[in-house]
Amino acid sequence: MTNMSKSMDVLSEEIDELLLHKLELMEEKVRGTVHMETLLRDGHIELAKAKYIRGKENISILQIPNNEDTVTSLFDLETNVTNDNDDAVPSFDISLKKSSSETDGPKDPVKWFGVLVPQNLRNSQKRFQDSIYLSAKIANVQAELDSVLTKLEALHVQKDSLCSPNGIKT
Repeated sequence: MTNMSKSMDVLSEEIDELLLHKLELMEEKVRGTVHMETLLRDGHIELAKAKYIRGKENISILQIPNNEDTVTSLFDLETNVTNDNDDAVPSFDISLKKSSSETDGPKDPVKWFGVLVPQNLRNSQKRFQDSIYLSAKIANVQAELDSVLTKLEALHVQKDSLCSPNGIKT
């Protein structure tokens, strides 16, 4: 009985630790999501100010190139999968592409709207870029949260199997 109660205590402590970690991850995800909403809202407001300053015809969809070859992403997404105790946990990392030459690498999309663009347009771009980095961070938190939930389910199954043979119900 002492061996079973000891293993039951160890399982209960592991479950408690994982539950606390789960709550911390949930709080971090909520904080990240709220910050993401703020960044996107501010980016849209800055974009609206830039359109107001330059005029709606000067900053519009018409300045964006139609050729798909000229429109490329400024960012690289790297996905790594780590195997941790039979759990595959993805990890995401976003980095700004480095251009080797002006014709080969990605160009600054703000330059599509002219050389002297309003500072609000650059601020808008910065807010949207920050939201991209934050989205990778939120995705990493979500992946870790999924891993914690999987571990919790496995521990609950172990705890239930310890309780069942003796007729003890939790």
